[in-house]
Amino acid sequence: MNLSTSKTLRQLRTLQARRSTLLRRLLRPGELAVGTVSWVDRKCGRPGCHCAQGPGHRQMYFLFADASGRRRCKLVRKADEARLEQANQRYRAFREDLRQLAAIQNRERALLMAWMRKRGLSYE
Repeated sequence: MNLSTSKTLRQLRTLQARRSTLLRRLLRPGELAVGTVSWVDRKCGRPGCHCAQGPGHRQMYFLFADASGRRRCKLVRKADEARLEQANQRYRAFREDLRQLAAIQNRERALLMAWMRKRGLSYE
């Protein structure tokens, strides 16, 4: 990696600005539905219904989450469906921001390691 001082500083400042933006987004208030929120299709049980031979009806909304290493499934009340959907969207955005933050950290580390190698003493 061929880096000049000004180019390295510019890249690090850009990464720092992006990091600050991500941290502000990560620290926003709001509930997070940790896990997966999804509809479950079920057969209604009526013999004459089209779902008797097909995939079923969209009937129940569940939150699937890990609890101490085991997958747990919780039924979501009708009154809480909209709230949980919003919380799950915030959770997905939160996880994406965490991935981006990790990528920034890796890029910063690579820049600094290259800078260290460039400035390192070559003693013979």
